[in-house]
Amino acid sequence: MLLSSLIPLPILNTVPQVIELQQMLEQAWNAGFDPDGCAQLGRVVNTRKWIGATEIYCILAHLGVRAHIVDFHRATGANGTHPALFTWIVEYFTSGSKDERGLTNKHPLYLQHQGHSRTVVGVEMAEEGVSVLVFDPDVPAARTPTRFLLSHTKNAQQYQIVYVDSEPHNVAQIPKTISSTRIP
Repeated sequence: MLLSSLIPLPILNTVPQVIELQQMLEQAWNAGFDPDGCAQLGRVVNTRKWIGATEIYCILAHLGVRAHIVDFHRATGANGTHPALFTWIVEYFTSGSKDERGLTNKHPLYLQHQGHSRTVVGVEMAEEGVSVLVFDPDVPAARTPTRFLLSHTKNAQQYQIVYVDSEPHNVAQIPKTISSTRIP
């Protein structure tokens, strides 16, 4: 979904299939993006190797999209939950300009944890608390987002988010080595 949100830009015509993502990743590596990841994973085309946050960063960077990784490397709440993750996501979707209906033009977020990724498309604020709205590949044929609650975050020790700037950039201006912002 993160990639599908980029279709209006002149860099993608369609949403790539898995084999195409694998090919795009190897093209990014061949162009010098993330040499450490390339050395660690080697070939990925026609394999079952997972494409995670750093690999998505490489694909986006190679396409000329400035991406950023935010690393929530430890729990910040009671019972191993990640309220700092929720705070960051709420801030992302509620900051900046909105249209007359209150909708933002922000791209979805790529949320990665322990070998599983979800696409975050927004937040829902209610009296009971905040729900993060996600599309989850483990939920078959979901046409509406699933509510991801703070209590669900205790199932993983670490989370990573990939987010993109809204404007395309010259590929030469995008760092080829990966860095992240660590929270907390």
